[in-house]
Amino acid sequence: MKFGVRVHDFGREDAKILAKKVREIGFESIHLAVKKAFPGIIGNIDIKEKDIEYIKEAFKGFELSVLGSYIDFTTDDDEIWQNHRNEFIAAMKTSKPLSALYVGSESSYGNICMEDKIRLFPKLIKRLDDMLNEAQKYDAYVAMEPVAAHTLYCSEWTGKMIDKLGSERLKIIFDPLNVLTRERVDSQEALWKECIDAFGKETEIIHMKDGVFQGEGRHTPCKLGDGIMRYDIIKKWLKEEKPDISVIREEERYEYAKEDLEFMKKMFA
Repeated sequence: MKFGVRVHDFGREDAKILAKKVREIGFESIHLAVKKAFPGIIGNIDIKEKDIEYIKEAFKGFELSVLGSYIDFTTDDDEIWQNHRNEFIAAMKTSKPLSALYVGSESSYGNICMEDKIRLFPKLIKRLDDMLNEAQKYDAYVAMEPVAAHTLYCSEWTGKMIDKLGSERLKIIFDPLNVLTRERVDSQEALWKECIDAFGKETEIIHMKDGVFQGEGRHTPCKLGDGIMRYDIIKKWLKEEKPDISVIREEERYEYAKEDLEFMKKMFA
């Protein structure tokens, strides 16, 4: 099992500075969103060959688990979709030269109401099918991340997406806290079983974080172990079924990153 971090959680700086920070903490793998991590790069579509070489040299020795290109697959604006499509294709083109295992995305932006989730799900499938055809051209793999507030919001629909598309190029990023709602906090163990049954086989990356629900809206991030997350079922599943998976710490803070990494290592020991 490899333990990693989302690079831009440590700031937006030169690749060598960020790599030094990640290396000092002791992480082995990374989730990299270039436009959020590096000044002067507006997106994957902006990456040049010299940038690829510089990034690879800076992060030499790390597994690049996910090249993040989080786009809105379900936007109703055709112009926005075309721009997002171009950006995602650019990420797939550079994934191989960067030695990235997966190009990652969620399904939507913002909070999607249930009525719109139902309306937009076929659009997600159609556009993702298009992207998977493009992935074949560049020998790339796409990893989709379910989020409770988005179109791809639950275990059932994630399993349905996998079945409809039937592509070996499609994998899953499982971020348990992103699919947890405040209504399911007390029954989260049952939720984890539902997720494992629906898309455990296709899960190739774990996003690990913790938080608390305060008032309305999404969770407030916190140090691992200080929030609402109970990882026992997920831990058992990973140790038994996916011992080589990369577990990426998201919403990390540099000041307690070493404590979080130690927490992760103890959990999966």
